Amino acid sequence: MAEEKRGRGRPATGNAKSSTERGRAADEALKAAGGRIVNRVRLSKEGVDAQEMLSQHYGSDRVAFETALVEWAAIIVARNNK
Repeated sequence: MAEEKRGRGRPATGNAKSSTERGRAADEALKAAGGRIVNRVRLSKEGVDAQEMLSQHYGSDRVAFETALVEWAAIIVARNNK
């Protein structure tokens, strides 16, 4: 008996999720891990300039904001806990 030739790509499992379902699951996992979703942030021109500089350095807006917040918090805590 000859083997049946399989089509290209990943075989269908019937368990595929839509992008909305994947996004919702990622949001819920973030929240469950103690994370937070920030929807709107208004920045001044100075803030935008700083954000663009940091985003270029870190590769994404999210990483730039997160790193800036974490590092600044560490500086403030170290300064106040002398």
